[in-house]
Amino acid sequence: MIINCITGGAFIENCYIVGDEKTMEGILIDPGEQIDDILSEVEKSGLTITKIVNTHNHLDHVAGVEIAKQKLGIPFYIHKKDQPVLDLLPEACKRWPQYSYVVKPDVEGYVEEGDKVEIGSLIADILLVPGHSWGHICLVIEDNIFAGDTLFAGSVGRVDLTGGTSMEELTGSIEAKLFTLPDNYNVFPGHGPATTIGIEKQSNPFFRRSSYS
Repeated sequence: MIINCITGGAFIENCYIVGDEKTMEGILIDPGEQIDDILSEVEKSGLTITKIVNTHNHLDHVAGVEIAKQKLGIPFYIHKKDQPVLDLLPEACKRWPQYSYVVKPDVEGYVEEGDKVEIGSLIADILLVPGHSWGHICLVIEDNIFAGDTLFAGSVGRVDLTGGTSMEELTGSIEAKLFTLPDNYNVFPGHGPATTIGIEKQSNPFFRRSSYS
């Protein structure tokens, strides 16, 4: 399994190229402002990228989607509950002049909790983990979780941005959907370094350690 994290942009966002070494098929997760670097890494990888799947649709995670769609000729998938966040993208771009080039991408299809997205011989299981936004999803591929802006190393996502609900829903979603996965599962977040489920259950200050001992 190929995992390549490309970090960049004003918000230091992580985009992931995930590929199957057997078939050399791959997907993009959350292509942001650093789209030139992302496309360069795609070319170097030798992967055939077949789709974009976004964890959510805040500006920093979606800024490069339309460019990637046009350059690679691939479809774009999100959770339907996050469509309203995407629809507000033009308003978000007005607040950040450096994003004036961003075009709101069309969505070719929606993924739902329980869906299985094929990446060659790999399977990405879709989990709905709301809180940071209404339709925020995580992708679980083997023992790797692509968590977007739900769970970070030592922190969790904000709930005061577009589509955010409450800290209670976010932490409850993490506990119900992510903390029930094995401790050795890797967490690849939308910002910052990777971590593991076990580390976050034991040391993340947004959760009570006694609940997982």
